[in-house]
Amino acid sequence: MGWNISHGGTKHGYSYSGVAELSHRCSGILTRQDLVKVSIVMGRRSGDPFKVRPKEARDAGEALLLAASYLPADWAAMARQIGESALLAASSNEPWEWS
Repeated sequence: MGWNISHGGTKHGYSYSGVAELSHRCSGILTRQDLVKVSIVMGRRSGDPFKVRPKEARDAGEALLLAASYLPADWAAMARQIGESALLAASSNEPWEWS
C-alpha cells in the first residue's frame, strides 16, 4: 500500500514509509519554516485520504524542490516528482489530493 498523489505525484507510487523517510531526510536540509510547510502535508500518519489547498501545495512544492537540490539522487527524484505535482495543482488552482 502507498500514496496516490494527484497531478502526477505518484508516477511510480510511493509507500507510506517512503514518504515519511523523505520528510525525515528533508529535516536536515530545510529551515524550520520550510520543514513545517512540508510536514503539514507529508507528516500525516493515518494513511487516510486528504486534500491540500493550492497555497499550501505551492509552499510544500517549493520547499521540496529546494530540498531536492541537496538530497542524494534517488531521494531527490522523489522530492522533485512530489514537489512538481504540488506546484502543478497550485498553478491550476486545484486541491492537491492524497489518497
